[in-house]
Amino acid sequence: MATDAPSGLLYLLSVGKEKELILRVHGTMPTAEKLISWMEQGTVVSLQISHEGEPGTFTYLVNFRHVVAARLAPYTTTRISSF
Repeated sequence: MATDAPSGLLYLLSVGKEKELILRVHGTMPTAEKLISWMEQGTVVSLQISHEGEPGTFTYLVNFRHVVAARLAPYTTTRISSF
């Protein structure tokens, strides 16, 4: 069960999508350099994430081969928006 706040937010824009996917990441946040490496190599990465209002975390696999843009942000409890 997740008792700690997420360590940050990861925004991902995938090929063919108009809106970003927003992931609430738990544990160590990836660095910008790590994201670049994953995108260049098309790496599949396992992340621990959670959904607002649901207990616990779960493993989410991301295929960075299909990610065309990514950004990191600190976690906030205020409204999440994407652009």
